[in-house]
Amino acid sequence: MKAVLASFVLLGSVTFGAAPAYAGAPAVADEPATSVQASAVDNSTEASGEAGQLFLASDEQYVQTFGASKATQQGLTYEAVADSDSAADDTDKAIAAADSGLGESDATADDDAASSHWSVVKFVAHDKDGRYIPTRQGNRSFGWVHFSGPHNIHSEKVIKAAVNEHPERGSTKTRKVYGAVLYDTLGIILAKVKVIAQYHWETSDHKYKLADNSDKIGVITAFCQGVNKCPDALNRV
Repeated sequence: MKAVLASFVLLGSVTFGAAPAYAGAPAVADEPATSVQASAVDNSTEASGEAGQLFLASDEQYVQTFGASKATQQGLTYEAVADSDSAADDTDKAIAAADSGLGESDATADDDAASSHWSVVKFVAHDKDGRYIPTRQGNRSFGWVHFSGPHNIHSEKVIKAAVNEHPERGSTKTRKVYGAVLYDTLGIILAKVKVIAQYHWETSDHKYKLADNSDKIGVITAFCQGVNKCPDALNRV
C-alpha cells in the first residue's frame, strides 16, 4: 500500500541526483537475468527521502543502489558488455519499436540531409569508460530533433543520466546502448529510458558523415520503454 501511495504522489516534487541511501515500465523482451559487471558508481547527491520525491539514475546505478533482486522485481535488467565487433544485437529492433508510432514525417528526412545544422553539438556526456557521447541537433532521422518532441524528452539531464554507466547488453563496437530509470523513494520505477548512440564518425546508413573521422555522431535516439511518450515528470527531475 505504501508503494502505491508513493506512486500516486510522484508529481509532488522531483529531485535530480543519486538514489536514497537505503537499498531496498515494462522491460525489453527476452532480456537476460540482471547482472552487474562494473564497479560501483559515485553517488554524489543524496535525497532527503521525503514522500513524493523522484530520482533519476542510470540502470547500473539503480542496480548498485537497490540490488539485482529489487531491479528484477521492478522489471529492470542491466548487463554491462565489453566492446564487440558482432552486429548481432537488438538495437535496431529497439529503435524500430520505439519509433513505430511517430508517423510518416519522421521516416522521410531526405530534405534534411542537406541541412548544415544537424551536426551542431547541443551538449556532451561521457560514459563510465570515458567515451565521448555528444547529442547533436540532428533532424527528423536522428538526434535531438528526432527524439525530444516525439518521445517527450526535453531535458539533457535525462541523456546524461543514462550515459553515466558502462554500455549495456546489445552494444557493439560502433553502437552503444545506455539506460536510465525514474523512480520514487521506495525504489519503484516509474519510467525506463533507453539511449542509443552511434560511436562512429558516420551513421550506420552512411547518409550522415562528420568531417573529422575521429569524431562521433553520438546519440541517435532516446525513448521510454513500453510507451510512445515519456512522462512529463521525467523532464522535471
